[in-house]
Amino acid sequence: MKSQKQLVKIVMAIYKEMYAKATPKADFNELMRKGITKKQNWYMSYYLDDDKQQDIINKHCKGLLKMEKRAVEGEVYLGCSPTSVRKGGK
Repeated sequence: MKSQKQLVKIVMAIYKEMYAKATPKADFNELMRKGITKKQNWYMSYYLDDDKQQDIINKHCKGLLKMEKRAVEGEVYLGCSPTSVRKGGK
């Protein structure tokens, strides 16, 4: 069983990879350092397809218990993951 601190590290690794692959690409650490992540709805400026997001989550959650994976997924999707809806609805 992973500790809460270990699960938070996994969530952060997922965000880092998601934003590195998002459109536009971004360095998640830099976004945090510059305070951009403190602004309301900042993540809506970044796009990453649902399937790609799920692939990244699955990759980082290998070896986790089912309840740990669900906790990580919930945190990622309810947190600040990039939007999966393109601007203009396309």
